[in-house]
Amino acid sequence: MADYWAYRSYRADYLPSVTLRANPLTYSNASQLRYNSLKQTDEFIRTENLSSDLNLIISQKLSATGGTFFVRSELGRIENYGDNPYTQYASVPFRIGYSQQLFGFNSMKWQRQIEPLKFEKAKLEYLQSVEEMNLSTVRYFFAMIQVSIQKEIALSNMENTKNLLQVAYRRFELGTVSREELLDLRLSENNAAIVLQEAHLHYREAKENLLNFLMLPIDIDLEIDLPLDIPVNEVNVRLVLEKALNNNPEILKMEQDALENRRNVEQAKTARHFQADVNMSYGLSKNDGTLSNVYSPEFDNYQQLSVGVNIPILDWGRSKGQYQMARSRQQVAEIANQQSLQQIEQNSITRAIAFNIQKSRVESAALSDTLATESYELTMTRFQTGQADVLRLTSSQNAKDNARLQYINAIADYWQSYYYLRRLTLYDFERGVEIVFDEDGLLKGE
Repeated sequence: MADYWAYRSYRADYLPSVTLRANPLTYSNASQLRYNSLKQTDEFIRTENLSSDLNLIISQKLSATGGTFFVRSELGRIENYGDNPYTQYASVPFRIGYSQQLFGFNSMKWQRQIEPLKFEKAKLEYLQSVEEMNLSTVRYFFAMIQVSIQKEIALSNMENTKNLLQVAYRRFELGTVSREELLDLRLSENNAAIVLQEAHLHYREAKENLLNFLMLPIDIDLEIDLPLDIPVNEVNVRLVLEKALNNNPEILKMEQDALENRRNVEQAKTARHFQADVNMSYGLSKNDGTLSNVYSPEFDNYQQLSVGVNIPILDWGRSKGQYQMARSRQQVAEIANQQSLQQIEQNSITRAIAFNIQKSRVESAALSDTLATESYELTMTRFQTGQADVLRLTSSQNAKDNARLQYINAIADYWQSYYYLRRLTLYDFERGVEIVFDEDGLLKGE
């Protein structure tokens, strides 16, 4: 929002401005140096007067030339006291003028190029921050999903271990299970209870982190719905690269830096040479003792022309040093921008290629999860019938747990990769449209 209002302020700065300036009362009672025409000498004369003035100014900046066009209307009044009291009014009904710096640095020309670029960059940064928030939400969500699955696994393992332990006690009495295997099962039951306690704590922390990030009440109940559908199978690598280069605010930041460095070089260069200021105006004026007469016809012409010259003669190399520093910064920035652009291109291609393998990773992880679960169920059945030992049962359980977590991680990686691509490109690959800045909606707070 700050960048938006900064741009609005810049736009308003190039619209016609109307200013009213007034000095209602100015009282003076002091000796002032005046010229005595009779004696043709300068004398200090004590005067006492009361004055006031009013000015209405309309001005317009011209970015093409860097000058300012203005129209003014002025009214003044002075009342002298003392031995020869009098009151006088002076009016300038209108005065039209123009002020311009010749052969100097035109800051307005560069501002007209840089400020719109900064605003476009700010819009893309806002959209990118929204997508970054979406990406963070996905991370918090799947962090909670992962500990929730770990809690379910721990609970299931503890219940299964209890049931298997009862079977093991019966088999121990029959002599088909050794005491060592029985102790291993009891250890597994105890470890499952510890893991379950830790999973409850980690789930609470993950849930609080998600709710705090979403600014929701901590005591709210959540119903977890794992997103198993894959909305986008793969993306076009060329499209990702194109959108990343077109919609990345870092690219606009490079363009802004390049323009600012060129501006600084030109400013330092012009400071080394001859400069001149020109102010000229034309209008009508009139003086009279009454207010009504100063706006009556028969005005006097009013002309004013001033030319100021600034010629650097000796500055001990300061201007040259500033120019060389500006040139050096420009060259360093150009090299840095080339490196950054190359990194953006490489990162975009790498991220697109990495996303395109996410679907196959999810499918492979899902198959592994199914196979590991079926294998564990068969191993439990074989253990109950005495055809599998505790070592094989524990190994199958660990494989089942790891496969389940890897499946959840694969789904999390897919969604994180998808939202990272959205943030990188500001493009909605599911709908096939660009993510645009809604200025009206932002101002309305929607």
